[in-house]
Amino acid sequence: MRYVAKGVLVCCAVAFVAVLAAWLFLSSTLFSSVRTTFVENLISKKLGQDVIIEDEVRLGLGRHLQVSAAGLVLPGSRRANENLAAIDELEFEISTRDLWNSNLSLSNLFLSGVHLNLITGKDGVGNWQSLSQSDVEAGQAAKSPKMPLAGVLTDHKIDLTDITVFYQNDLNGLELDLQLSELLLKRDTETDVATAVGAGSLNGERFDLYATFPAEDPFQVAVNFEQISITAEESPIEDGLEVKTTLEVVELGQLLDILKLDRVLEGSGSIGATFKSVDGVARIDDLSVLTELDGGQSLSLTGQIGELGNPEDVSLTTRIRLYPEDAEPAPAASRYDLKLIAVDMVIDSVPGQIPQRQMVIKTNGFTLDTSGEGPPPIKFSELSRTPEGSLRVGSINLRIGDPADPFIILDGSVDDALQLQGISAEGLMDIPASSLISPELLGPDDQLGRFSGDFHLNGDINQLSLTNLDGKTSETEVWNLEVHGTVKNVLKFEDLDLAIDVEVPSGADLLEALSLERVETGQARLEIDLASEGTDWNASANVEISESVLEIVADLDDATSDPVLKGSIESDLIKIDHIRTIIQAAAQLRKLGGSEPDEEDANQEADDAGPLRDVTLKPIGRSVLLSGMDMDVDIDLRHIEGAKGISSLQSELTLNKNELKAGPLKFEYGGAHFDVSGQMDLSNDAHLLTLTGKAGGWQLDDILHGLNFKKGASGTIYADFSVSGGTDSPKHFFNSMNGNATVSLRDGSIETQLLDLAGLGVLPWVFTKEKQKVAPIVCLRAPISISNGSISTKQTTLETDHVQVVVFGGVDVAVKVLDLDLQPRKIGEPLSKSPWPVTLKGPLAKPKIKVKDGPKRLKRSDGADKMPAKRKLCVPDILQLQ
Repeated sequence: MRYVAKGVLVCCAVAFVAVLAAWLFLSSTLFSSVRTTFVENLISKKLGQDVIIEDEVRLGLGRHLQVSAAGLVLPGSRRANENLAAIDELEFEISTRDLWNSNLSLSNLFLSGVHLNLITGKDGVGNWQSLSQSDVEAGQAAKSPKMPLAGVLTDHKIDLTDITVFYQNDLNGLELDLQLSELLLKRDTETDVATAVGAGSLNGERFDLYATFPAEDPFQVAVNFEQISITAEESPIEDGLEVKTTLEVVELGQLLDILKLDRVLEGSGSIGATFKSVDGVARIDDLSVLTELDGGQSLSLTGQIGELGNPEDVSLTTRIRLYPEDAEPAPAASRYDLKLIAVDMVIDSVPGQIPQRQMVIKTNGFTLDTSGEGPPPIKFSELSRTPEGSLRVGSINLRIGDPADPFIILDGSVDDALQLQGISAEGLMDIPASSLISPELLGPDDQLGRFSGDFHLNGDINQLSLTNLDGKTSETEVWNLEVHGTVKNVLKFEDLDLAIDVEVPSGADLLEALSLERVETGQARLEIDLASEGTDWNASANVEISESVLEIVADLDDATSDPVLKGSIESDLIKIDHIRTIIQAAAQLRKLGGSEPDEEDANQEADDAGPLRDVTLKPIGRSVLLSGMDMDVDIDLRHIEGAKGISSLQSELTLNKNELKAGPLKFEYGGAHFDVSGQMDLSNDAHLLTLTGKAGGWQLDDILHGLNFKKGASGTIYADFSVSGGTDSPKHFFNSMNGNATVSLRDGSIETQLLDLAGLGVLPWVFTKEKQKVAPIVCLRAPISISNGSISTKQTTLETDHVQVVVFGGVDVAVKVLDLDLQPRKIGEPLSKSPWPVTLKGPLAKPKIKVKDGPKRLKRSDGADKMPAKRKLCVPDILQLQ
């Protein structure tokens, strides 16, 4: 008995000691640090993340070890100032048997006041990149925190309250403040389905969360905001994970609010994608993005990103529309009306193959369509949110044109991508020089060469400035073009300062390169300074052809409802031959794009279609930029040099919406003068041109020699006229001409051989008293009436010192036929019988000349039969009788 009692006492003592030790371990402050270290190691092992417990830890013994801790901290990486997470209270149970077997399976987990901070500094270091001491010693990389949710939910539930997750990345400016007042994760033991139910807010926008995680079937997750719904559904596949995700946005404004971006867009959209991960390789397939803005703009993107992180495995089709298809702007002929309609891009890149791409830029003035092998038309990176709430694109590369030979390459950034503000880019330009003149001239053997240069762009979608422009032509010998300067608003071509210099070694070669007829202009040079400020335009130009120089100055105020172009064209020296070649060359240049191609040519063009199509916009080099504007231009050619010395020309050109007026055009050449004014009525469809003026001092012998007429005649010609006609063509003008004119000649002579040829020299005394080589012409006066191109006269009078010849009849210019009667009589004897009157009838080129017997004597109806004491020259004598 004594030994038994003694054994009982020993057992009681051991039990007491064990209970006392357990009590001390579980609750005594003496072992607080031991309990804390034990739980810290337990949780750290479970999470794969260092854990520090700053407050008290309590343990309860029973069938399960009950753990309760407060003030838990998950420190960040060693170079970060912010902790990764903090937990106000933590409670869970763990089976002592599992604990003994090192199987850490938690149950009845309760967390309150969970605060997770994921912060990345400007140096790229994140506080979530936590390193254990062993990892540091081994030189291993950072670990990401592990949260094995599937294992935690194997048997029991997790109750989380007052959860906050704050994400901040100083590199891209993204901030996400997630707050969950309550999140319940539990598993139904009967259905073997785990669920997650919660409610909270993301950056102040409230949402509800519901998710199911069946043990065998695919999981489903749904997150619903007021204007946004997100769903994710797993699809069963072998040895991998496949999740189909959709996002429906009723109002884009809420999405911008969640991302803490300025609410500058209003509209709706949707995103769909399938995420796959097999054998450690992740990819995104079935990507579909559609956005429609309230203003009518839209964006669609379809395709696949392929293997994540592999830029060679991307196939995407993008379409951006700035106008709805049923509300596109009308075709534009002027750059003022040019609008961007749509941009289409296709990227097809397969690993191991050459990438294919296409880019179509559609405007209401042209369509630029390029495709081929090469890099994507646009690349961008370094996306970030600015402190002001804008979406910034730190690096963007845009290639416009043929993939292998782009027209324009831009490298830059956009401070506000949603509103296209804060644009800054360095640009390289390399285009066919012919595109500056006419897109029809584009071709593989382009003789006009290339126009290349560099420039800088900065501004926004409303005012994009082009500065530091330096461009010039290359790969050509037909011309040299250089352009330097700035354009403050390149989208509207406003507020500019450009210097343009063109050198042409041979104008004929340049015209031939433009598929036009050669005009031998010789060497030419054009210097233009073009500037504008607001609505005030100013241009000055020098045109040089050999020794001839034209100075052109023009000013325009475009602010008024009826703007007027004012300017002057001046020259100290220009050769008349150069004026002729300038006019001929200008006539050839007007043919650029002026005629419609026939059906065969149109089919050929369709087969050889280049990157430009659907062109309605006229390039600046060919369009009439001042169309519809009034003009008031002075012309002063002070010295015109020709075969007979120096002459001059002065004139004025005015244009308004009702009429075009030119003149008075004052021209002096070789002692002769010409003064004419032109007027075109623009208020009706006929557009009749009226010419009025006077001419004097023109020498008849010069005119005849100019016509290669070998027989001589001389005299000084004077004329005054007023005629009008249609303007479809010069032929139309002459055939439709109406009006009157008077031509006179003084101090002239005519060779008698010329009279003999006409059959009028049979009796020389008819024209001169004595037979001599030259018959004098005292005067000639021809009053002419013109009607629909037919010329008629009744009182044309020619006088020698002996005879007066009266001519009547007409010339039909349209059919080139004449019918004239010439009646000679001695001066002062109009009532006498005319000897040998002459008729000229038939084709204008070869009329029949007939000399016939004279007509009967003439009588005045009023009986007048006496000549005045002082007769008038070149007025029919019969009209002078008294």
